[in-house]
Amino acid sequence: MEDLSVVDRELSDAIVNVVESGNRFESAGNGIESLSMYREAWSLLPEPKKNWDLAHWIASCFATSYFAAKQYDEAKSWSVIAMDTKPPRETSSVVVFASACYELGETQLAFEHFDKVFKFGKKRAFEGFDSKYLNFYLDHLKG
Repeated sequence: MEDLSVVDRELSDAIVNVVESGNRFESAGNGIESLSMYREAWSLLPEPKKNWDLAHWIASCFATSYFAAKQYDEAKSWSVIAMDTKPPRETSSVVVFASACYELGETQLAFEHFDKVFKFGKKRAFEGFDSKYLNFYLDHLKG
């Protein structure tokens, strides 16, 4: 993963500002504007996009925003990119992916990914997410 701020500080700062604007829109409940900002940030990333450190952050923002809007297919797609670019100890993108799978009725795939994060972080990995996902995992674990 290359650090864009080392290669092009000005571009990195511009992307960070756009994503932070998107996050403010998301926090204010304006998902449409947040997605517009994330699209702009993604378009600013040089190719190949997945090689940059900021790719994970932008993809995670997309996934979370689409999930909040109940657009689970899009959330799943962006969480795949977030998982592909995640730092080693990050689990949130995996939980978002598994949660989207759960909402899409792909419960086996959801369980498999919830299992990965549970084995890594136990219940702590589910903090900040709807408790139904941890409950689903624990119930499914019991058989």
